[in-house]
This record gives sequence, C-alpha cells and structure tokens, in this order.
Amino acid sequence: MCPAVPVWLGKTAYRGGRAVHDKYFTFHVAPNTNRALSPFLMERKSMPKKLTIVGMGACGVAAFAEAVTRLCYDPGEGWMIHLIERDDVLARGLAFGTDQPGHLLNTESRLMGLYDKEPGHFRTWLEARRAAAGTPLDPDGVEYPQRREYRIYMREVLDRTLDQARTAGIEVQTHHQEAVSIEGDHDAATVGFSDGSTIATDIVLLTIGTPDPDRFGTLNGTLGYFDSPYPAHRMTEQIDRDQPVIVLGSGLSAIDAVMTLLDGDHRGHIHLISKEGMLPRVEIPAPETGYERRYLTLANVHRLIRERGAAFSVVDLFRLFRLEAEAAAGRPIDWKAEDRFDGDAEAALLHDIAAAEAEDEPFQRILTAARHESTAIWNLLRPADQKRFGQWLAPHFAAARFVTPMINARRIADAMTRGLLSVRGRVDETVASTNGPGFVVRFENGDTLEAPIVVNATGQATTLDEMRETLVKDLLAKDWLQLHPAGGAIAHRATCRIISASRDAPRLYALGQLLNGELRDTNAVWFNVECAGRAIDDILRQQ
Repeated sequence: MCPAVPVWLGKTAYRGGRAVHDKYFTFHVAPNTNRALSPFLMERKSMPKKLTIVGMGACGVAAFAEAVTRLCYDPGEGWMIHLIERDDVLARGLAFGTDQPGHLLNTESRLMGLYDKEPGHFRTWLEARRAAAGTPLDPDGVEYPQRREYRIYMREVLDRTLDQARTAGIEVQTHHQEAVSIEGDHDAATVGFSDGSTIATDIVLLTIGTPDPDRFGTLNGTLGYFDSPYPAHRMTEQIDRDQPVIVLGSGLSAIDAVMTLLDGDHRGHIHLISKEGMLPRVEIPAPETGYERRYLTLANVHRLIRERGAAFSVVDLFRLFRLEAEAAAGRPIDWKAEDRFDGDAEAALLHDIAAAEAEDEPFQRILTAARHESTAIWNLLRPADQKRFGQWLAPHFAAARFVTPMINARRIADAMTRGLLSVRGRVDETVASTNGPGFVVRFENGDTLEAPIVVNATGQATTLDEMRETLVKDLLAKDWLQLHPAGGAIAHRATCRIISASRDAPRLYALGQLLNGELRDTNAVWFNVECAGRAIDDILRQQ
C-alpha cells in the first residue's frame, strides 16, 4: 500500500486514498501518488447549511440543544447555527427573567427538562444542586421551584451546548438584535434586524416565546398603566404600596402580578377582574402519576368516529371528560357547582386548597395523564368545534390544567381573608378616567370601579393579528404566516413547519405560542421540548 500522504489546508491534515473535506471544499487525494490531484479537479462542496433560531428563551435553548446533540454524532454535510435574541442575555426569556421570590414554576419539576425525551433532567439537576447546598430534596416530594432557579438551569444547558458545539466544530454565531423581517425564497433567506443589518440563512426556526397581546392599546403611555406584569421591577419601582391596583385577568399571569405586589408588602387593595372571574385551581401532589384513563383516550375518540361515521365534536369531548372525572372521583360530580364562571372565587379557592391537601381532585390527574394525547385529540375536532371549545370550555380547561402551586394559593387565600384581595368577573371595559389621572372599569351590570393603577395581566396573545411582534406582522403581510381558525399559524403538526400561502416562501418553522391553534399545549415547556425534537429532526433532514 502506498503510504497516506497528508494534504495540509489551513490547520487540517488530509490523508490520501479517499475524499477528504475542509469547511467548504472536497479534495480527492490520489491513492497511488504522493501528491494531491490538480486544483482543477477539485470538487466544489456546498456551503454549510445555516439554521437561524429567533428567540433564545426556553424553546430556543431546547431547540439549540437538540440540534447540537444530533449534529455531534451526525454532522451531515455541515451546519452553522445563528442564535438571535433581542435581550442582552440569552436563556432568560420573559417567563423566567423574573427575580421575584413569589414567581414559581407552574409545572412540577419532573416535567421541566430541556432535553427531548428527558423530561426528568431538570429534576436531576435540581436534586444535585440542592444537595450541594446542604438542602436536599425529598426524592418523592413535589417541587415547584422559583423561576429564577430555572433560569440558572437554562443557562447551564445553553453553556454546555455551546461547549459541545465548539468541541464538535459546529460554528455558532450569536446576535443580540431584534429580528423584524425575513426576505427570500425556498432556497435562501435573509433575516433583517431593527438596526438595518442582515444575516443570510437557509432555515428559520421561530421560538419567540409568548408574544404580548395588542390589547388595551388606547391605554398605552397612560400614567399608571402597565401593559404587562413583566418585567416585575417596573411594578415594584413605580407602584406605591398603599395604592389600590386593578389587575386585568385572573389566570396565572394575574397571579404573578399579585405575587409581585405581595412580595413587596403591598397594602392597597388588589382587584383581580376578568370575564370569567375564576382563579386557577390548586396543584395536587404529583399529578403526572397514578391515574390510568378509561374514557378520555385517543383510542376511544377514534372508535367513536369509526363506529358512528360522524365527526368528533366538542360535546363528545365533554361527555368523555365527564365520564372520566366521575370514574376518577369514584362518585357523581355536581357539574353545575363546578361551573365557576363569576362565582365566589374565595370559596372556590378554599375548597381547592382542601381538595389538594386531601389529594381528592380528579381533574388535574386526568388532564395531566392525557397530556401526550391531547394534541392528537384536539386535531380530531373540526375547526368549528375548536372555536366552540375556546368559547365554552377553554377557561375551565385552563383553570384545571394550569394550576397554582400550593404555597402561592395559600398566600392568595390569606390576602382574601385579610380583605386585601378580591376577584370579580363579567368585566365590560377598562378606560382612562376623564376626570383626571386613573382608570375606570365598567362591569356588565353597570357597576364601576376606579383605581390609579392598572396592570394588564390578561395573558399571552392567541391570534396572530393581536400579537405585538414586528416580525409576526411582517410575515403576515407577506402571507408567509396563515391564520389558523383557532389561533396561531397553520403548520405541519408532526414537524412544526409553517405552511405558507406562497410556494416560494422561505423554509420557516415555529414552536410555542405561534402554533397554539395547531398544537394545543403550547404554553407547557415539556410539550414545546417534544416539539423542538420533532422540528429539529425535520430541519436536519432538509436538502
């Protein structure tokens, strides 16, 4: 055999008898000579494909980690990755950027891992961290840690992934910019930034988190109006502790606003107002374990469709849920009493705390147990029934599925008992006062409420046209995002690839709230991590 002859190109040695590669070219080295073939016989290799991830919160970090994990063992023809984040810090995001001690994870730690197929990774990390600090966790205990601790975990996952990329020779470029536009076609695209600069890419993955809604726009800029409870320091720095505060909303974002105020020893009355007037239910120990569904299953839904030869409806869905709930509870349920729309929120909260302490709350166990089939069941509903779900059941579903950790539920109950906090439904409108500073809230029955401070905590935008994002508006104007009837954009469910109205649109993918109509659980980290795995799998297969 002829000895292998190294062919030096830059810092890389290439040996004879085979085709060898540098970053951009393929060289064929003759097996029976001691020199490389003529440069005229070099074969031009395609440039590495470029993936651009827009938004580096939890979804962006999960997608980046999955991409690097796969490229480390299967680099293909080469990739480079652009990471875009308009914040000055990566791996923070809106939800986890808070430093408020009362802002806790709303999902149990065992489901919060950022690696696909490893939902327990965060719990393992947390146990090691607490043990090192001398405060070990109960291995069987339920833990809803502070979100600022989860931010540390996110950053460690990001740093570890960056190290892996460097070791594997995967080029990664970070851009602290706001992406405001995308141009191009199926073959190549350009991402434009707010400062006028651009980068070239092949594929764009949109992981922009939970876009703020463009609601109550007439109040923007009004003294005393906060368009979001985040970042929390705006409230702590600008709201006097003795001022009464109106919080628009009564879900988890509103609970965050309340925790921010209570953390600061707020003394003025806190009014939670919303259409429904319902608080989230209270977490139960380990809702992800211990229940096997009998009625609300994907198999039963398929059987109904097959045997009846008719579409699955929202009424069918509720019937299956009722059967499941009564089977789980082991008793009939007073469903009229379970309709909490504009009910006694304090009484409901005290009931939920007692039920959670007794582990006698079937709804969470059912919905958590169904989490891996919920999107498939959702997609068997017709668009008209998905809309009906939003109108009839969505608030009740959200209250039972996205719950308050026990420690915060007790703080809210204490504030209500002390007369510091109240909840009211059937709000009609909120406007700036015409008689001076402050705001007026009008209710459907004609009642009014006035306060100098209003905090908009109505939660994330659900439809694309109400998302206050320049990039989303740009893509809508180009018809590269299409409105899903139930919210978000139309996309391939299995791959999260955007379906554009134009055939020559760039290759776009999305995760999270941008796909909330197509994929039901898009505000759950565990679900978005699973979707990130599917999206990256499809992206890396692109030619």
